[in-house]
Amino acid sequence: MSDLSRRGFLGAAAAVTGTAVVGAALPAIDAQASATPPVKSRRYGDIRDIKHVVILMQENRSFDHYFGSLKGVRGFGDRATITLPGGLPVFQQPTTPPGTPVTTTQYPWHLSDAPASAYPAGHQPPSSEVGAQGYGGTSHSWDDQHGAWYGGLMNGWVSAKGGLTTLGYLDRADIPFHYALADAYTIGDAYHCSVLSATGPNRTYLWSGTIDAQQKYSSFVAYNGGDELGKNLLWETYAETLQKAGFSWRVYQCADDYGDNGVEYFKTFAQYDATQGGTPAPGNVFYDKGVANVPEPLTGLSANADNLTNAIKADVVAGTLPQVSWVVTNQAFSEHPDGAPNDGAYYLNGVLEALNFDPDVFNSTLVIIDYDENDGQFDHVPPPVPAPGAKDEFYYEAAGSLASVGVTQPLPVGLGFRVPLILISPWTRGGWVTSEVSDHTSVIQFLEKWTEAHGNAAICPNISAWRRSVCGDLTGAFDFASPVFGLPKLPKTTVLGDPAGGSYRPPVTTNAMPKQEPGTKRARSLPYQPNANLDGFTFGSNGAVEAKLSFSNSGPHVRKASHFAVYNNTAPDQSLADYPAKFPGQYTVDPSHAIWNKTVPGSVEIGAGRGDGEYDLTIVGPNRFLRRFTGDVRVAGKTAQVEAAYYQGRFGSKPKLALELTNSGTTAVTFTVVSNNYSKPHPKTYHVPAHGRATHAVDPLASSNGWYDLSVTISGDNSWSRQYTGHLEDGTNSITG
Repeated sequence: MSDLSRRGFLGAAAAVTGTAVVGAALPAIDAQASATPPVKSRRYGDIRDIKHVVILMQENRSFDHYFGSLKGVRGFGDRATITLPGGLPVFQQPTTPPGTPVTTTQYPWHLSDAPASAYPAGHQPPSSEVGAQGYGGTSHSWDDQHGAWYGGLMNGWVSAKGGLTTLGYLDRADIPFHYALADAYTIGDAYHCSVLSATGPNRTYLWSGTIDAQQKYSSFVAYNGGDELGKNLLWETYAETLQKAGFSWRVYQCADDYGDNGVEYFKTFAQYDATQGGTPAPGNVFYDKGVANVPEPLTGLSANADNLTNAIKADVVAGTLPQVSWVVTNQAFSEHPDGAPNDGAYYLNGVLEALNFDPDVFNSTLVIIDYDENDGQFDHVPPPVPAPGAKDEFYYEAAGSLASVGVTQPLPVGLGFRVPLILISPWTRGGWVTSEVSDHTSVIQFLEKWTEAHGNAAICPNISAWRRSVCGDLTGAFDFASPVFGLPKLPKTTVLGDPAGGSYRPPVTTNAMPKQEPGTKRARSLPYQPNANLDGFTFGSNGAVEAKLSFSNSGPHVRKASHFAVYNNTAPDQSLADYPAKFPGQYTVDPSHAIWNKTVPGSVEIGAGRGDGEYDLTIVGPNRFLRRFTGDVRVAGKTAQVEAAYYQGRFGSKPKLALELTNSGTTAVTFTVVSNNYSKPHPKTYHVPAHGRATHAVDPLASSNGWYDLSVTISGDNSWSRQYTGHLEDGTNSITG
């Protein structure tokens, strides 16, 4: 399905109209921040203090692309990263297709570095910044999103996306308004789009919790494209769920909504949509709240944003702002390239000011800003995906380009790549980070908790069991005991408009690892405690060697599943046609409050294709969790073993990290433990006799806010190493890594 259809037609029409009229002045909105608590609302000190939820889903920006350089988040300074096939760091992307010799590579590069004079002749922007704001988008269909992901190896970005633009990024100087929001409120650095695909399916997830990959409702799977125009999707939207539960809701949109109003593609709503052959029905709640447009008296460059914000302000003034609102703008203000981020900032700021026209409303409202998908922009964190066979989580595209290169197995629907999430409310104020794994269904899961607290739980019937187990409900990001009221002072915003004559093409000027702002941010506690160990090896009669792994997710504060991905760094290059057998193993480990029998087994064949005993394994999990094991089962290190544990025999009030060092050989082994980051004690050595053991114990919660990053080596075998990186949770807030 094309990413144009209705959205392309509406966007083109708006561009023509916008050049033919003169904009009317937007009525002034009083944006004075209020430091006082709401005077009309009773305070409960819990989620019931939220009276309104406003959801602003923007378009097509990845997390690294926007916030890779923001201090304190999991960005360009991340040390807990995977290694690409061949040994390159994930940030150093090959410019050649996976499976072919790597001849050149490219790091993420700053879009506004190039001077305007370096742009192609005849289409030079007035400034470098304008060129970066108006760059063109990159491919983002089901096929090329999976091609960039490449079975989890993450080495197909440049080849799948068609060029180096995929690695372009923006920073604080480029998008000061977005950075100011992140500094003032709460940003999520583990929020993923729902589908490894385009806008249409991701917005369908936001409004309904599924794309029906299991084909429960019809033979159509909404897996690709910019919209589902004319498809009359048959399952229940969350708007309908809210309606049945007695909650008020509305979609705010103009005639040009860029095709981004996802409810309109469901039969319940499409039957009233004239653009799909339906018959408008004023007075019908689904037409009035889901299909009808807001009044549009204003015209001109900023009209779409201004008409939306004025409609919201009118409802704020009248006291009729719904309990749940989705706000949908057009291409120019949605930040969809070449829609300028600064134009998106103008629209976002307008919505915040409209809500703040009555400070009591603003002080009792949660605004969720998220992005439907990443366009084709690079992100370095592999998205969690389920093991093959998870219900409603896999789809086989029989007629696409992936099938033409030999893919014959269903591929995972998601999670997709990381996209920005900013939570704006009095209870998320203060420059926090939430690193809980989440996706678009997390917005629905939050609303489920919120509606339950308000007396009648509106439960979405469509979210898969795997997705509910892995993706959080966002509630851990809130502090209802210590709200900070009022709208803070934010940078001024202006409207640039789409580039005349089409998108700009910023040239690449640098090829070096980008820097991240120094410093940390305050971090919310997380509901899991991932751990993984290499337990030993088994040897087959045919010479095959298998590494035995174990995974756990145990602790008194654990409430959600942990996802782990296992990378065999010595494996030969693979074709995506070999998925899933020869690609990273995927493990989802449910929460446990037990110490014994808590582990989930796993395994990976080592020396694959080489017939030797060398191994190099990486395991990654949530919140910068990493294990890396290297060695050779044919040499001295084969008798050395390390086991990481957080609770030795029983749960205490706080976990600690213990590394159990074991020597099963007949001669002594010297282990050396080094702290790589977070704390810098002197290296410590342990002389472990034959068949002996020793314990290295540390208390990261006391010394480094729960963070640890340790390496273990042994004497007599330079190939042998173990790395343990992660964060210990004790149910309290912390700082970022």
